[in-house]
Amino acid sequence: MEYILFIVYLLIFCWLLTKVRFVKNSGLSNKYILLLFGAKIFAGLAIGWISIHIYSTGNDYWDVNREGWSEYQLLWSDPKEYFSNLFTSNYQQGYGGLFDSFQSFWNDLRNNIIIKMLSVCDIFSRGNYYINSLFFNFVGFLGHVAFYKIFIQIYRKQQLAVIVCCFLLPSMLYFTSGVQKDNIVFTTLGFLLYAVYQSLNKNRWTAKRLAIIFIAFIMLFLIRSYVLINLLPALTIWILVSKYKWPPLKSFIIGYIITGVLFFNVNAIVNSIDPLKTVTNKQAAFFTLPIAATQIKLDTLYPNFKSFAFNAPQAFNHLLLRPYPTELPAKSLLPINIELIIFQLCFILFLLFKRKAIPEEKDAFIIFGIFFSMTMFLFIGYIMPNLGSIVRYRSVYLPFLMAPVICRINWEKIARLIKIKK
Repeated sequence: MEYILFIVYLLIFCWLLTKVRFVKNSGLSNKYILLLFGAKIFAGLAIGWISIHIYSTGNDYWDVNREGWSEYQLLWSDPKEYFSNLFTSNYQQGYGGLFDSFQSFWNDLRNNIIIKMLSVCDIFSRGNYYINSLFFNFVGFLGHVAFYKIFIQIYRKQQLAVIVCCFLLPSMLYFTSGVQKDNIVFTTLGFLLYAVYQSLNKNRWTAKRLAIIFIAFIMLFLIRSYVLINLLPALTIWILVSKYKWPPLKSFIIGYIITGVLFFNVNAIVNSIDPLKTVTNKQAAFFTLPIAATQIKLDTLYPNFKSFAFNAPQAFNHLLLRPYPTELPAKSLLPINIELIIFQLCFILFLLFKRKAIPEEKDAFIIFGIFFSMTMFLFIGYIMPNLGSIVRYRSVYLPFLMAPVICRINWEKIARLIKIKK
């Protein structure tokens, strides 16, 4: 029966995607839409199957699915508790610990929201993980479309490269197809940035777009608050650059210098706000977890400028260069090693065979994406001592870095050179 349900829902979702105006207006043909959605669904099935058969204990995907089924049963046995427990704190500190990584209402809320979503899906799926994956990835696919609709306006003649960067980067596709926070964060970012991009492009902030932006802010705050915090400076600078026609690169550099000064000195102005302590506490919380197979050395971070500056090269190294080609602490990292080598080769090709620069007004979003993703990489590199988690967390932000590289490579020139040599 579950197989039949899966096929029925899959066919319904495939039909819906060819009818949804947001997808139809992307310029993608129905053939491309269905093939790319098929890749998304396959990745969702793969991450579920691998999680249960290879990582049989302590995997996030199946754990939340089981919790979702428990919530579904609670809906029928105790509706009052079902509708109230999402807002109930069972901790002594009550609703404190907004940025804590463990033992706080807000930390639990990040998973509890997903569990509630799953409990609704369970009405139709009867608790089947793979059917729930269909529901999550139907919505998640729209996030990919949103990114595509932004980048295709910047690189109009590079459709295939844009498709690869927005739909098919291996680790991005894999990790954003699971029934977990990465899927939701990626999708939310897609909708948020598309709404802002369209508003700036058309010089009109409609009520619909503002509503999307507001809902996206709330969702990011509840699911991964640090993403929203890191996003806000880049988003503000991007909007100001587009509105006042400031030079993008210079404006982002100045804006981030000002942001850095505030970051390191805000505690001296407002004693209750201490971002340095928040970041170091997050790192300390990850240090308390059991040592994983992909554990890496991470220097202890202290709440002062010197420690943050000293640890920055290590943080960027972990996010941009690791796992190294010869580094394989677990066999599951082999595809990531290969992917990273391919990305590095693409960067070399970009330096050797770069197309002409895009117009400055379109460059603002590209520079925004680079600054935002590098900020996220720095933050993740500061707190995360686990390669497995690092590759998962960074996968969400890969389009911001790889699209400007892959779409600016002169592939036609490379093909001609190869043909001449033959």
